[in-house]
Amino acid sequence: MGGSLFERLTLGEAGAYIDEDESIRNNLTRMLTARQGSVQAAPDYGLPDLNDLTLSRAELILENCAAIKSCIDAYEPRLHEAVVQHVELEGMHFTQGFHISALKQDRAGRLVPWSWTFTVDGEKLRGR
Repeated sequence: MGGSLFERLTLGEAGAYIDEDESIRNNLTRMLTARQGSVQAAPDYGLPDLNDLTLSRAELILENCAAIKSCIDAYEPRLHEAVVQHVELEGMHFTQGFHISALKQDRAGRLVPWSWTFTVDGEKLRGR
């Protein structure tokens, strides 16, 4: 079974057969496009609003990476030891890129490498 409980509840039997990597990416997409405070039962779910104009670009990048890692640690239990890095995107001034490297437990109980690179443009998140 690869799908999350949410996917099994919303998609029925088909949710049980979603690839686990796809399920993780789906969960991260939902989580990283939500803003903190938008989920009443979990006020820290999602990313904080980081539109602070007093931060430098470097500070904003560090804050975003830390916020993404914090979300993963709190709300994606299938990933361990996550590292979030900023990805420089040539000529894309209003889009930020990130790469997540982590460990995921396979069916045999071994920790195996897992990674995902994605871009954020406003409220849109696109995985690669």
